[in-house]
Amino acid sequence: MHKIYVKTDNLNTISECLQQLFLAEQVQLSIEDQLANSKSSSDWSAWRKKAENALRVVKAKRRVITARLAILRQEEKEHTLQFHQQRNDYLIQELKNIVTPSSFERCVRQANGKMEAAVEQGI
Repeated sequence: MHKIYVKTDNLNTISECLQQLFLAEQVQLSIEDQLANSKSSSDWSAWRKKAENALRVVKAKRRVITARLAILRQEEKEHTLQFHQQRNDYLIQELKNIVTPSSFERCVRQANGKMEAAVEQGI
């Protein structure tokens, strides 16, 4: 059996986290299977301790990967919100330049009315 290394040092993207999380899951399942199918004789006690330690390590690495994944997903969510806000700001500025002031104010009133209705409905 070959060793699979779960890396937690350089997780910079969601994709990297998901790949390492998948590897960690494979390793954990493999170790748990080996422990479940092992003999409990004294000859295996040193091996069993190493396997149990490896299981603790891989579980800790999974927690690190999961935490990093949560941070990256939150950053992506915030970036997406900022992008949409900036796009909306540009759109509003261009609309102000194209439509008449009265038409723009009417649009603002209608949008505000829809927002208030959405807030009242809990949307």
